[in-house]
Amino acid sequence: MEFSKPIKISRRHVLKMGVMGSAALSLGIFRSQLVKSKTGSAAGSVAAQKTEQIGFMYDQQKCVACRVCQAACKATNNWEEGTEWRRVLTSDKSKAYLSISCNHCEKPACVEVCPVGAYTKREKDGIVIHDAEKCIGCKYCMYACPYHAPQFSDDTGRISKCHFCYERQDNGEDPACVANCPTNALTYGKLAELREAQGGVDQLEGLPNPELTKPSWVIIPKKE
Repeated sequence: MEFSKPIKISRRHVLKMGVMGSAALSLGIFRSQLVKSKTGSAAGSVAAQKTEQIGFMYDQQKCVACRVCQAACKATNNWEEGTEWRRVLTSDKSKAYLSISCNHCEKPACVEVCPVGAYTKREKDGIVIHDAEKCIGCKYCMYACPYHAPQFSDDTGRISKCHFCYERQDNGEDPACVANCPTNALTYGKLAELREAQGGVDQLEGLPNPELTKPSWVIIPKKE
């Protein structure tokens, strides 16, 4: 199965990516972590040890593409016009689905490229949060993220994205998408524990190499 939509881009988008990428490079924004996927700084290693990273688990075998997760996210977080924090995609080759949002990566590209520090990664759980008040709408994060999680609104001129319902979690509640999934296809928990699930993977055909940003998710693929 191949999910081309998360990484499918037009020629115009490619050109824009090239322009923005060149600008970012000229400002010295891109760092070696984006290409050296299997290495990291000492500081990064220390941070990883302190963080009990949480992530999503998505079971393709249980998903019925009802898009309740998407609707719940929108209703709870009041997405800005023109943005989609969570999307449910359909495979090009088979009847399989993929519910995807920000993956709260262990090595988030958005954090690396933001020139104004609008992104932070929480130490206690690894949730990547975007501060709209700091955002200048430069879109560097949009072009750096291989999963296209950051969303730009023409109405507000700024970025927004999934923040894992961190306020709900701080209050002892589940993320809206998880709480409302009728088939339990979408769950979450400590990433180290999720990775022990039988048959779990971190990549499907057509998705970016997980070594780029180390996404905090586990997928249970649909059986052929």
